[in-house]
Amino acid sequence: MKTYIETIEFLSKLSIKYVSHNFSSGAIMLDVWYNDSFYVVQFEADFIGFSEVTDNIGFDANPDEKFYDHRLFKERLEKLF
Repeated sequence: MKTYIETIEFLSKLSIKYVSHNFSSGAIMLDVWYNDSFYVVQFEADFIGFSEVTDNIGFDANPDEKFYDHRLFKERLEKLF
């Protein structure tokens, strides 16, 4: 889970609050708070999911965006944060 570790390091460097949840399936969910927004990142075996959770849009197991290339996910994070 190199991408997960890189994501944690990136968020920590920017002092962005996050909480990690590990599942027996091997999946990892990362809850991220940035400014007044709340995001969920899903680290699955074959993709990385990204969702913004708002009052109007709750979280479900299907992410808003799926990344199959970790470089594209990294670019998305860098643009957002």
